[in-house]
Amino acid sequence: MSRSRHFTRAATLRQTGSSVTIKHEDLGTFDSEIKKFDKERQNQPPTIARKKRNIKHIKLEYEDQDEEAAGAESVDISENFFPLYNKIKEMRELIVTPVDLIGCVKIPTLLKLITNHYKETGVIRHIEIAEISGLQDELKLIEKHGTDRFSRYQLLVTLLFSSQTKDEINFQVMQALHAHYLQKGYKEGLCIESINDTDEKELDKMIFQIGFHSRKALYLKETTASLQNGDIPDTIEALVKLKGIGYKMGHLILQGAWNKVVGISVDTHMVRLCNMFGWTPKNEKNPDNIRKILEQMLVNHKEMWNEINPVLVGFGQTVCTPVGRRCDLCLLSTIDKKNDVVCPAIDKKLLLRVQRGVEKDDRKIRGDIERLVEYKNS
Repeated sequence: MSRSRHFTRAATLRQTGSSVTIKHEDLGTFDSEIKKFDKERQNQPPTIARKKRNIKHIKLEYEDQDEEAAGAESVDISENFFPLYNKIKEMRELIVTPVDLIGCVKIPTLLKLITNHYKETGVIRHIEIAEISGLQDELKLIEKHGTDRFSRYQLLVTLLFSSQTKDEINFQVMQALHAHYLQKGYKEGLCIESINDTDEKELDKMIFQIGFHSRKALYLKETTASLQNGDIPDTIEALVKLKGIGYKMGHLILQGAWNKVVGISVDTHMVRLCNMFGWTPKNEKNPDNIRKILEQMLVNHKEMWNEINPVLVGFGQTVCTPVGRRCDLCLLSTIDKKNDVVCPAIDKKLLLRVQRGVEKDDRKIRGDIERLVEYKNS
């Protein structure tokens, strides 16, 4: 409570438009005014006095559950979940997003392509994001051979780097780090041995572009030193014990490195969309709580546990972005005959500006949405 707002030493005190004259000697210090106010409240009749409310604060908590959700009880799925989700999947087939090209799970395959080219030609190849779409045949050939301990470790590294860092920056740093170690004579480039041989301060300088680089350099050194058997763990319990690795990263590592799907990976885009669509309790910001809710919601749809992350993340990167959502292109902004495919957060003002032709279509887009634009305009 501000003294200047509620108490004054002036001769006039304004109350609801009227003036009340008060003598200076009637005005005490701030503390005495507070005591006087409290005393007056205590002397009020019981029917007028405000009763003290006993407010019980409830914190949403979840008991520990088996990470494979074995025997987990399902929770009610929001009525709009499948209508909205299926429309988002339809849009995802029409757009190419950063997570599709240079998401963390994709980076080890790209690094393997660089390694193979270096072994064949002695030249370190630099891959531009724009050319990745044309490399799909080569990348699929590499993926057919499965993962090895080097690609599994590289996935762990890039996921550790990914927090508070855009995919574009993460890929740039990973590619530069890999090229550095190939030049240093490490046959597989970025690997456990190369990081163990690197001073923490030197590593920090090489990854300075990523968010919280100093902390991540420390985490990477400590985590790498703990990998005594030359490979990364293959259980979620062991992975989340590593420095800098949480459940979001741990589940992506299991899926990409070991082809194990025992949980859902939840990132900031998913947290935002789940809140916006009303799929989870309002204003639930904890990704781990969102993860547990989604796992319980989809306990009978485990085939979705692997796909839901790239589907929603890619949608959040290109169409339903944190700032400047493209409701004008989104298929969720169209109400169907049954009125059951409607986004609860449509930017109606944007749609009106587009309809009147006063909206500038010069906003930057992360990814390729040309096919979605053609579909929307057809």
